[in-house]
Amino acid sequence: MQYGVAHSSFLDMSAYINQFEHYADEVSVVTCDQVHDASLVTFALLWYPDDDFFERYPNVRVVASIAAGVDSILSCPSIHDDVIVCRNRDPEQASIMSTFAIWNVINHQRNFAQYRQQQEEKIWQRLPMRAPSEVSVGVLGLGFMGEKMVNDLYALGFDVAGWRKSETTLENQDIAVFSGDAQLAAFLQRTEVLICVLPLTKQTQGILSAELFAQLKTNAYLIHLGRGGHLVAEDLLAALDDGSLVGASLDVFDEEPLPKSNLFWQHPRILVTPHDASDVRPQTAALNLVEEVRLFSMGEMPKNKVEAALGY
Repeated sequence: MQYGVAHSSFLDMSAYINQFEHYADEVSVVTCDQVHDASLVTFALLWYPDDDFFERYPNVRVVASIAAGVDSILSCPSIHDDVIVCRNRDPEQASIMSTFAIWNVINHQRNFAQYRQQQEEKIWQRLPMRAPSEVSVGVLGLGFMGEKMVNDLYALGFDVAGWRKSETTLENQDIAVFSGDAQLAAFLQRTEVLICVLPLTKQTQGILSAELFAQLKTNAYLIHLGRGGHLVAEDLLAALDDGSLVGASLDVFDEEPLPKSNLFWQHPRILVTPHDASDVRPQTAALNLVEEVRLFSMGEMPKNKVEAALGY
């Protein structure tokens, strides 16, 4: 029997705990507030763990995030080199996020925000119409989520390309791929709608800045689905004021819930959603972790291991 714990500093993990009952012959999983022997715990399902989590559970060796992002785990002050961090890969989660991104792209392409304003003012006026092929979309980050997005956008006819830090190839070679710092400028200069799904690392902290916005095409629109730390808030507001951006859809923020005093709430060209671009299915999160624990217990490396030095 393998012993684990499901923990978050603020999230109710009961829905995830219940899913482990399907694997009761292999694993026993509890929450931190249940009676258990912390010294027996060797794996964990986490989301924004307490700073001292790995001090309280010194024998934990395999941990998985409930979502694709792992930055909250890698930045935990008590984490140590013996801990293997795994990401969650859920095809349904990727589909949910991709359709969310696509809705935002079409919202920009078809001028739906302007039509909503015209409705409020009772204005009957058709706006210029563009085909998907006339809208250049760039996906910043070509991991599990990003690759799903570029494939789906390509299938809908959008002029789509992707960028990632390291070189990569896509199965669909008709989709343009840019890589590394040397090709970032060329990627931005061909992009009208920018979708950010990057992991949060030291290198990507603050990447959505005035310098980046200035390199996008005219009529540029930002769809931010990565992490709050990617965005320089004052630069976004300035870019909207000076016309570098015509609008932005923001789903992630430095502080969540977004404080009511934040200027994003009332800005007429910002759409705010409550970190709702995708959702994690508890049954998949549990299965992913069980599979990783199985591999580790057999002396094999978990298949979705994160490279801590890279942050993804």
